[in-house]
Amino acid sequence: MERNRAFSLAGITQTFFLALVWLLIVRGLLIAQSGVVPSLPGSLGGDIAGAFILAVLLQLSGGIMRGALITVLGFALYVAGMHLGTHGTLFKLAFASKGMDTTFITGSLLNMHLLTLPGYLALAWLLHRLHRRWVPVSKRRPALLLAGTVLVTITYSLSFPSLTTPANNVVASTLAQIPGAILNPVGTAIGDETAEISEPLKNRTNFFHQEVSNQTPSSRPNVLLILIEGLSGGYLPSVSNYHNLAPAVSLETLEATFDEFGFRIYKNMLSMERQTDRGTYTLVCGRYPDLRRPSEKLQSVASSSVTPDCLPEKLRDQGYHTAYWQAAPIEYMNKDAFMSQAGYDDVTGAKIFIEGKESDGWGPPDPEFFSNITQRLRQLNEEEAPWFVTTLNVGTHHPFKIGEQAEQELAAQQLASEDASLALPQAQTPRRNAMRVMAQSLERLLVDLEQEGVLDNTLVIVSSDESGGFIRDDHESLPLNSNLGVLAIRPPSKAYLDQLAPDNRIVTQLDIPITILDVTGHGDKAGRMIGRSLLTTDIAKSRDIMLADTYTGMKYFLRETGTLLACTELMTRCSTWSFDPDRLFGSLQEVEGDPFLTIEERFALTESATLQTPQDP
Repeated sequence: MERNRAFSLAGITQTFFLALVWLLIVRGLLIAQSGVVPSLPGSLGGDIAGAFILAVLLQLSGGIMRGALITVLGFALYVAGMHLGTHGTLFKLAFASKGMDTTFITGSLLNMHLLTLPGYLALAWLLHRLHRRWVPVSKRRPALLLAGTVLVTITYSLSFPSLTTPANNVVASTLAQIPGAILNPVGTAIGDETAEISEPLKNRTNFFHQEVSNQTPSSRPNVLLILIEGLSGGYLPSVSNYHNLAPAVSLETLEATFDEFGFRIYKNMLSMERQTDRGTYTLVCGRYPDLRRPSEKLQSVASSSVTPDCLPEKLRDQGYHTAYWQAAPIEYMNKDAFMSQAGYDDVTGAKIFIEGKESDGWGPPDPEFFSNITQRLRQLNEEEAPWFVTTLNVGTHHPFKIGEQAEQELAAQQLASEDASLALPQAQTPRRNAMRVMAQSLERLLVDLEQEGVLDNTLVIVSSDESGGFIRDDHESLPLNSNLGVLAIRPPSKAYLDQLAPDNRIVTQLDIPITILDVTGHGDKAGRMIGRSLLTTDIAKSRDIMLADTYTGMKYFLRETGTLLACTELMTRCSTWSFDPDRLFGSLQEVEGDPFLTIEERFALTESATLQTPQDP
């Protein structure tokens, strides 16, 4: 019968160094797979903590428990590598249930990354074998080891504001997330229904700002809102150069298309949250998304438990034909029910675009999707009524399927390249290829629509459901790194361009629906929407903005005048940052000083933003 390894100085020391070397190898593999290079001090500290915790687990486990440990380790490394490459963060344990959805499994998990799973399982098994061979067996004394593990875990949790940033250790950060995942209802509902916005807080903050110009257009323009899955403004050269950022993807062709068609690109665009359902809610309804871990706003609209009063319904009431067309399955996240409740007349998803063909990944690749959109808009433009169409592609969503024809074209280009024999595939190559194919497909769409007159008297806005985490070559876990959004707007006529806000204004996803209302001449119908129209060139009052990053668990309270409060998920720990309002993402500097909001005020504001109709109009 196997004897258990125990607490002895020699045994725990040997196991610790074995675990540390193993974790450093794992770190190198994750960097190679994802292309995300974390900061060295944070990585080293995380791996030392992870090595101690792993050493304890190895010392105390045996038999079935050892088998379970090795299996869990292998799967954790597989998920960590895929999540780092896709989102730029380690996985959040509390969202594990989302991975159980069949649509998500077939769309995102069944892909080339599966090839890494046997390798990571083999690497975990190798750790088990080396530990069995090199560390002597002795009598069990687990109390001190367990106490040390708890102490290290607590210290680790307090040392990292976010447990999912790339500098974290997979083993240590996963273990440290367990208490929060178990206490999910408590951890995210702290302050619910108990905190209210006081009059003094209302008087000195402006988090629920609404501002429109109420101009009357000479005609009712059509509106085309093109949402690009996971696109960050940081991938546009003019934006990254403006903020001195080093993106993993550079979309020169997309920016050239915007310039050619007369778009204005906004350099300080804030994406409010991560995940499509949160961004979609804000873009469609003009209110804050869910800023806490649970995502319930879209679902409550889909279930008819609330009356949304969203943008499509407002335009439909003014005689617009409203349509929402996305390449992914429309049933996922209950978007079919949500879009209908929000006021879209025509709601279609992947099944319509695939037309009976077998889907590869989430849905049709971008060349097919945008070609179909062109045909649909031609037909719609023949009708007398003005139209409002929202589209969302899926080719730039992990696993970045670009279609067989695009793959062949890229392969031909690589063969024609002089240094093709020396070129090695890079970690972000699939994302880069998908973004470039999207840019080409979007250019064809705009060219075709312009040639056929569909863009005449049409407001075109290109944005995204989320920023995709903005993968950087010089990856730094700075505040708002995952909130660098994209906004490019082409007004219905050149005369409008002079009326738009300057390109360095701080803008958000909240500003898109209220701008659409304003441009169509219905700014007076904004109701309880939040946001500032881009037609308001003279700002009446500076505003404050709430936003979050659900993958890192960070919450932000931003003052347009140049102050940012970056807080952990429970908002008990915050740091204060200053920035130049003209260069938000390129000038963030941590400063000393007390938070400009108390913890009670943070709870009150977050609770109010959680409501479908905020307390403070």
